[in-house]
This record gives sequence, C-alpha cells and structure tokens, in this order.
Amino acid sequence: MRINDALPGRGRGGKLREQTWGTDFIYRVVDRNFDRLNEWKFLIRVPEDPGQIVVQPQIVPGKKVFAGIGRRSIIFVRATKHPFRRRVYCKVHLAAPITGSWRGTSRGDRGQLPPWFKYFRHRMRLKETVTTTAGKDGFDQVITILPADHKRMIRVYFALRVWVLQENIVIE
Repeated sequence: MRINDALPGRGRGGKLREQTWGTDFIYRVVDRNFDRLNEWKFLIRVPEDPGQIVVQPQIVPGKKVFAGIGRRSIIFVRATKHPFRRRVYCKVHLAAPITGSWRGTSRGDRGQLPPWFKYFRHRMRLKETVTTTAGKDGFDQVITILPADHKRMIRVYFALRVWVLQENIVIE
C-alpha cells in the first residue's frame, strides 16, 4: 500500500448542532494488492480540542463490493489509562460482508482474525486496559496508535473494512 503525504486544510465537522473546528488531512492511497481499481482518497479530521479523530474515505474504487463503504468511517478516541494516555484507540469492529453492518471482536477472538492483523497484533489490547468504560464493552479488542500517525490509521481502516469485504471474511 502506498500512502502519499497529506494535504492539510482547515475544516469544520461534526453533527448539525455540535460543529467542531480542526484540521482536515487528505491522503491519496494506492492499494497495491490490486492491479486496477485501487485508488482511494481519505479524509482524516483532527479536532482542535482533544476529541475524536475521524478516518473516512472520500473517493472509493468503483467495485460492487465497496458500495456504501464511502459512508463508513472509523473513529479514534483518546486513551485514558497509563501507559496509553498519549495514544488513541479504535475498536476492532470488522465489516460484515453478508449483512453490510459490522461485527465486534472481544476476548478470545484474536485467533480468528484474518492474517493481515499480525501487523497490528502488538498494538491490540482489551478496551478496559486502555480506558475506563461505563458499559459492557470492556472486553472489546482495540488497536492503539499515536494521534499523529495518520498513515497507520488508514492501514487500520483497510484492515477493518476494505480487505474484510474484498476477501469476504466472516468471523463466527
């Protein structure tokens, strides 16, 4: 995968009543796993105030399997527990090829993940290890990354969404 350097720009995003200011970074990505229909453009929205970093494709190849993936984003949230406070994390929720939704992973699911997750295995933790949680999702798998490592965030997007759909991976 080749990820070109970013084109930063001032941006505003969020929901209708919760507008936030920050910086938008645009990356052009070529997925070398495919010989054609392999160019993507990604938007990474980083808020001025510490908050949620959003990774979302803006231009998607015209393959049927990727229909609707342009509206799917992943969100990185700041970790709160030591020694992960300087990192952000996202849940390991894989795209579900059959239903079009996603499927979360929890304790004991690492062995079922596709082989390309070996690249992220040393960054994977349980959510309760990196942050406090009020819900019942403490056993969900998360991937931790430095907030400025946008290229790795795009790789996480490909691992969670793109390649899972392309290879039709289903975790029971």
